[in-house]
Amino acid sequence: MGYIISIINNKGGCGKTTTTCNLADALGRQGKSVLVMDIDGQCNATGKLLSDEITIDESMFELLDPNDDDVALDSIIRSTECKNVDLLPNIPETTNLEVDILENAPDSFFRLRKIIREYALQKYHFTLIDCPPNMGTFVLCALYVSDSVIIPVRAGSADSVEGLMKATKLIERVKEKGNSDLGFLRILINGRDKRTAISNTIIEKTRSIFKPDKIFNTQIPLNTAFEKAEALNKTIFQAEPSAPGARAFSSLAKELIEILGES
Repeated sequence: MGYIISIINNKGGCGKTTTTCNLADALGRQGKSVLVMDIDGQCNATGKLLSDEITIDESMFELLDPNDDDVALDSIIRSTECKNVDLLPNIPETTNLEVDILENAPDSFFRLRKIIREYALQKYHFTLIDCPPNMGTFVLCALYVSDSVIIPVRAGSADSVEGLMKATKLIERVKEKGNSDLGFLRILINGRDKRTAISNTIIEKTRSIFKPDKIFNTQIPLNTAFEKAEALNKTIFQAEPSAPGARAFSSLAKELIEILGES
């Protein structure tokens, strides 16, 4: 059985997509089968992992549409250029479904869980869900299908800590409302720069609020290689595999495997 993990934070710019795609690539390079699900209407994970030449005929839209009763997962999920990593892509039009989802709630919040959970658990070691920068409808859909949550925090942004607190409260509400097995896995410190006071302050503030077993030991450093990868629409392993950021994500993948007991 695999694990389904949502990557969430109420604040944008915390590195959710960067974390999702680079962690997926790192896990795949360590022999794990990975599915990335893009539930963010900005579709950044889709753009990073899927070639521009590939036409998306079916996507997350079909999985979330309450009026679509004919969903074939094998025709939606695509292989990527990253070893052992598949993608369930998204399109911007998916955001137009929010009204329909709300009108059909609460059943619509469980739709994603009913359609893909068992499939993903049986076929992949890890499923990572890239979520939008809010605590809205699509994040709820992601949390109802997930086993656990990773919350990235930008070390140079005090606002990302505020987003962290909102995310932990939402996790508790979802546990009460219908996914009692949902767990808060770890906080991931992103954009660490030991030279700056703000970075060190945010890290210490996070450590003062949360116990050590709720924060990854691995921290992702501030690294210009991420900007290069972003410009190329690639993972850091594809753009600059020897960079400190790539080594950090390799370490994060190993730590995640160890935490979850994946041999």
